[in-house]
Amino acid sequence: MYLDYLPYESLRPHQDRMLDAVYDVVSRGKQGILMIDAPTGTGKTSCISAALAAAPGKIVVAVRTVSQIDIYIDEINRIWSKTRHKPEIAYMVGKQRICPLEGEFRAESIYAGCLRLREWTKNYVSSKIGKGNAAIYDPHADSIPEEEPGYRTFCPYYLRSREGFEINGSVHFRRSARALDVVEGLKKRVTAPSGLMDSCQGICPYEIMSLYAKNSDIVIMNYSHLFSPEFQDIIFQWLEMDSEKVTLIIDEAHNLGDAVRAMNSRHLTQRMIDLAETEVEKFEGTLGQARLEETREEASWRRDGIRIIRQLLPRLRRFLQSRLERMPEGEALMDADLFRAFLYDGIDDIEDALSYFSDVAVAVADLNLAEGDRENLQGDIQPSLALVLLFLRDMETAENDIALQRKIVVTGAGKRKLVRLVVNNIDPAANIRRITDNVNATIMLSGTFSPLEAYELYCLGEEGRAEKLSLPNPFPKENRLLLVAKKATTQLEQREDMDNREEISGHVRSLIECVPGNVAVFFTSYPMMNNYRDVCLSSSRKVGKKLCVEPRSADQVPELLDLFFSLGARGGGVLTGVCGGKLAEGIDYKGEALKGVAVIGLPLSAYDEIQKEINSYYTMKYGKIKGMLIAYTLPAINRGLQAAGRVIRAESERGVLLFCDRRFGDDDLGGVNQFLPGWVRGELILVDAREGQELIREKIAKWQMENYSGGNPERDSEILPAGDLKGTAQKDRSQENGRKRDESSSAKRTRPRRGGKRDLRELARSLGLGDPGSKRS
Repeated sequence: MYLDYLPYESLRPHQDRMLDAVYDVVSRGKQGILMIDAPTGTGKTSCISAALAAAPGKIVVAVRTVSQIDIYIDEINRIWSKTRHKPEIAYMVGKQRICPLEGEFRAESIYAGCLRLREWTKNYVSSKIGKGNAAIYDPHADSIPEEEPGYRTFCPYYLRSREGFEINGSVHFRRSARALDVVEGLKKRVTAPSGLMDSCQGICPYEIMSLYAKNSDIVIMNYSHLFSPEFQDIIFQWLEMDSEKVTLIIDEAHNLGDAVRAMNSRHLTQRMIDLAETEVEKFEGTLGQARLEETREEASWRRDGIRIIRQLLPRLRRFLQSRLERMPEGEALMDADLFRAFLYDGIDDIEDALSYFSDVAVAVADLNLAEGDRENLQGDIQPSLALVLLFLRDMETAENDIALQRKIVVTGAGKRKLVRLVVNNIDPAANIRRITDNVNATIMLSGTFSPLEAYELYCLGEEGRAEKLSLPNPFPKENRLLLVAKKATTQLEQREDMDNREEISGHVRSLIECVPGNVAVFFTSYPMMNNYRDVCLSSSRKVGKKLCVEPRSADQVPELLDLFFSLGARGGGVLTGVCGGKLAEGIDYKGEALKGVAVIGLPLSAYDEIQKEINSYYTMKYGKIKGMLIAYTLPAINRGLQAAGRVIRAESERGVLLFCDRRFGDDDLGGVNQFLPGWVRGELILVDAREGQELIREKIAKWQMENYSGGNPERDSEILPAGDLKGTAQKDRSQENGRKRDESSSAKRTRPRRGGKRDLRELARSLGLGDPGSKRS
């Protein structure tokens, strides 16, 4: 069983239910899918232990960001040190993360520079074999010359990863003996990405990891390696994986649908057109000798293809330029009929024209792509002419596929204004199912995966396709206070109402002034954040806190966070940002970093023509209620939960969460309470600004009193010893079934409680404070 792989002496509450479910689904196989909604602190990463115990082959962990790799590296390190098992773990990350020469590619992308140096390196090896007497060239037995950075004629790191040998006058390449030795060395320990360079002994880290990944027990890779159209068809072949023996774990799975949509969308920019024209000119320059040898038919397709391309590329540029001049910053649906009429004017058969275009694009790709590019994931380099063709093909496909949305996007202003055309794939289910329906089993994990039924439709496109498990919050309930606004809202029709604005301001002031230490206030948009800036600033000054405002540039985020984190131990700070923005997701605010969070408003997307078209698609597919939930409400709920989830990241932490919009407490039409996780619904207390302030002050006073008296040792009893798991698990399940029966008999227990003096007394008694105002209290 999985306990043999578990590197902990005890399990957290409810963790056994999660691991049992993972073990069962992975053992059963048959393309089973398990979706797990488990709050922070449940120990989701430990699912790797259950999968290792049950998996028939390799485990692939798909992550959204490179930073998530370290979480799994730490878990495998614990398994190595605390159990008798030593699973081998490899990871695939982008070359820009691990290339030793990354800083030298100034005028080109790292992928283009890597491709160029790889080819030059192979030429270097060929010349060495040609000049020497030996039929094999081993770089480790040779003195490799030093070259000036930025002016290299070969890559020394790639050179050391290969040996060259001659057969029948042709030079071939294989992995070097030193590279194989490095991989064997990696099998003896767990190496994090930060330590990979030092372990590679001067050999390309990307080559080492790609070689190690083929035989390791676990491979961690980005979503794009599995779900992008360029990689999806070759990743299993490239890593020599039998899909039926692969168990897939998808981390932060609430992001998967949006990420897959982005990967499977196409765009077109002016730069792509410029590069495509350069490629065509280069291609024509190589045809001098070819024209003497080609047949009349071959000459015809080249001539017709280039003629079509010479017509279409300038028209595409003019279309983009006209939109750049006329459109303000933002997005708009494309008038597809106007676009096609302008682009294909005078062309009788669009399909024939694109076929001629395709012939030349393939020839240009053959010219540009190296023979060995397949082993480097083939999608690293794509000629721009081919990308233009793919965009035009998708534009035509969108004529009959309502899941493809065509739009124009303008960003920036003045001289920095840019425009692009986009064919947006708004339904990720088919591309996700191409993987999940062909592997042994899939485990989808997230701390904000509610409601699971909606995510099942969004990601898998089918009801009942997955098993689903929702877990309660394992952290002590007394360590958090969850409030929801009774009156305040950011709905458009009431957004500027003076009473409503004062309610919102009151809630903001309560959080900033009554919660000591660092707090964060996340708004639905940058304009709304700016509208309440004065409120945040005045409250911050009143209690001696420093205001930190989310910057527009991502480059400024690390510096701002360093400042904000430092404020936690010296008076506190107030962080203002935007739900779904750079500060509201993916950042771990641990310890003293954050004591309270307010989500101001329900962060719905702008209800524009683009959103209406997405709503229409999902409504047509799943009906009005489910369709609108998936297309419009679900992303907003997730943004809100992600922002609120920044506080209380460990069992010992305490914090205040405030949902400042009455829709979070309303389960009627337009409300979202019914879609929130069960533990959130059960703990929300409905308050106006004054009542919220009273409850926050009371809760903070209680926590401060507990800190003064030495804390709450009873919390330690909530950890279950591993030896008692089976008995306690059965007992817990029977108790939980009893709780479920109790809850079903009273709807009030899943609705937000109302604040006020009566509720204050009830709350105080439930917290062990007695009756406010009595001598005992």
